[in-house]
Amino acid sequence: MDHADIFSKLNSLSPLTDRAMDELAELFEAIEIEKKEYLVREGSRVSFCYLLTRGVVRVYYTSDETEYNKTFFIPGMFPTALTALLSQSPSTLSFQALTDCRLVRFSYQKFRTLFGEHRCLETLMLRILEQEWIKKESHDIRMVTNDATTNYLFFRKEYPQLENLI
Repeated sequence: MDHADIFSKLNSLSPLTDRAMDELAELFEAIEIEKKEYLVREGSRVSFCYLLTRGVVRVYYTSDETEYNKTFFIPGMFPTALTALLSQSPSTLSFQALTDCRLVRFSYQKFRTLFGEHRCLETLMLRILEQEWIKKESHDIRMVTNDATTNYLFFRKEYPQLENLI
């Protein structure tokens, strides 16, 4: 996924001006992490937003030394510790690469400074948060109302081939 693909993805969420895209692109930093490396560890503070361009990231919560998978991110998704980022508190979740991954990261604070000049970026952030909230609510309801088999079948439908990849 190159910059054109990234901006195509972002524009599909909310239209951006050329100038806003140029200024946002200046914040982008391409990074790679290897399989089993961490993007975010439980207890760490975060300051970056991420867009996954290659690979798979899992998010999990640990309680009494048991790991509970919360969700998975595939290319085109934003594996960002939103609660920790927005509340400026340590992350309660860990984000770990299940495969070698390529991501684009950018400073959330620098991104926010662009809101005053580029309203379209603020709208983009709102659209991303709205989508994440809808996805989370749907997931939470599904997890408490379905049995394990139904949830597993839904996982396989939502993430085709992920089971074989990981």
